[in-house]
Amino acid sequence: MKTLKSELLRTLDVTKWVLSIYFKNYPLYTTIFIITELVLTLSNLLNAYIIALVTDRAIQVAQVGISKITDFLPIITLIIGSYIFFETIRIINIYVWRIISYQDMFLLRRMLAERLSFLGIQNLENPEITNKSQRFNEEINNISGNMQMVVSIFSSFFAFVSAGIVLINTIPVVALLFTVVMIFQLVVNQKFIRELWVVNRDSTEERRKTYNSLNLLSEPAPLKELLLSQGRSYLSNKVNIYIDWIVGKISNIRKNWSLWQFVNKLLDSAVFGYGIVVILQRLVGKIISIGQLTFEIRSLRIFADSFSNFTGNIVGLRENTVRIGDVKELFAKYESEKDGEFKLQNNTPLIDLKNVSFKYPNTDKLIFKGIDLNIKPGEKIAIVGENGAGKTTLVKLICRIYRVSGGVINLNNINIDEIKISTWHKNLAILFQDYNQYTNLTVKENIEVDSSDRVSNKESITEALKKADALNFVEKYKNGIDQILSERYKDGIRPSTGQWQKIAIARVFHRDSPVLILDEPTASIDAVAEAQIFDNIYKFAKNKTVIIISHRFSTVRNADRIIVLDKGKIVEQGSHEELLKNDGKYAQAFKLQAKGYQ
Repeated sequence: MKTLKSELLRTLDVTKWVLSIYFKNYPLYTTIFIITELVLTLSNLLNAYIIALVTDRAIQVAQVGISKITDFLPIITLIIGSYIFFETIRIINIYVWRIISYQDMFLLRRMLAERLSFLGIQNLENPEITNKSQRFNEEINNISGNMQMVVSIFSSFFAFVSAGIVLINTIPVVALLFTVVMIFQLVVNQKFIRELWVVNRDSTEERRKTYNSLNLLSEPAPLKELLLSQGRSYLSNKVNIYIDWIVGKISNIRKNWSLWQFVNKLLDSAVFGYGIVVILQRLVGKIISIGQLTFEIRSLRIFADSFSNFTGNIVGLRENTVRIGDVKELFAKYESEKDGEFKLQNNTPLIDLKNVSFKYPNTDKLIFKGIDLNIKPGEKIAIVGENGAGKTTLVKLICRIYRVSGGVINLNNINIDEIKISTWHKNLAILFQDYNQYTNLTVKENIEVDSSDRVSNKESITEALKKADALNFVEKYKNGIDQILSERYKDGIRPSTGQWQKIAIARVFHRDSPVLILDEPTASIDAVAEAQIFDNIYKFAKNKTVIIISHRFSTVRNADRIIVLDKGKIVEQGSHEELLKNDGKYAQAFKLQAKGYQ
């Protein structure tokens, strides 16, 4: 009983949340939709009443022999008037819902985007939030469906009560029996809804993996490699194993549920049949007329149908609620990281890491312990080390994508946690290894997307492309800088991996921020173009701080200072020449790489 009560409270809570979305964003349309739905529920009962009047009047005319059509004029007027009224209401109802549904396509996805932005980067690394974000995308249609079900519950309950008032005054025992059957159905349905929710909740992680595999199998670029390497069958097998498992689990629950639903329908039909018998007895006993007979039978049918719709929508609502309830937590349970209040000026700050330790959320393993690093304004720093040494993690701490677990990072002697993070990010131009490829945008838009606070023009875009060694191939595009960068759009093209990286580098040049952070910026670019780009970076970055992560020593040797990371510790630092003289890890790695070019 306690579980049922908590589930009902959860349903009410989620329902309230869904309704608040619609009333907040479409107050007028939502109000009109609900009112018109309720009004339309009266149409069947009113039509049944009109048919009863017509039937009794027709019998009276046949018995008496009066044949004036004018005797039917009031009833004809009522029929035509009610038809016009309800059809007008129906048209308004459909129009309003279509407008709401069309806007839903954008509203709900925009809500998710805004919420994730609010939660911040560090929260996005939380698997729980990632899972809920995945489920939100899966449940978008169910959110609008939830709204429709809520309104349908109101309208079917309204019809149920309206027809029930008629039956209570005529056959109260039937109305009571229907109510008992309804309660039985709700209890049974609750059991199976809960079972379905548990399966869906517990399989979210595997479902995410399966969707990722399906994306790889349906995207041209990764599919090409999978076909060449015969990896397609491997991923397809993993997908099929999950699908077979989840379909088996769901099918078994649905089969048992269907058997109970059949039992419920038998009970429903038995009560309806009993109601017909009672009504016929009333006719035989001359308690009601033929017209009243049709009205009561129709009222019984409306009562039974609205009862069925009501319980069916309750089931649908409960089923949706247990899934949407998880999604709702994404908007209610989590809070963004507390931001600082100090507004950093647009300049090149002193970056100082003191005794910094760090471990990723939900883990105990320390990535760094006791790191000290001082980066002067305008200094050109390169960070090198083996894979897994912590290079990218270090720059993410400097960007405050993550907060340190111990120690402190200061910007101009101010704790980075006390700085309003958006003012620090405005000072950064960042290119990570997994940089964004905006395939739905043009070349120009790909470059200016990170510079929304700066007025861009053709000259500034062209200059950025030139510095990134990208102007030559962009000028060959049919539409130049207005070329859409995906063959999935009309007249679109697909840049090579190296061309994409150059466009991303152009984005950094165009942003023109005081601090540049480049993580393997030329990994997919040939050596000649790489040398030209880095020459441009050093020229462009005069008086700017540059932090470069790279495995290629040809790209880091011109840095003012090279930081060598190994197993989360700074084991060496100095200029290229100084590190070669030390004959340590850097010198060994440099000689090994140089040997490969001989």
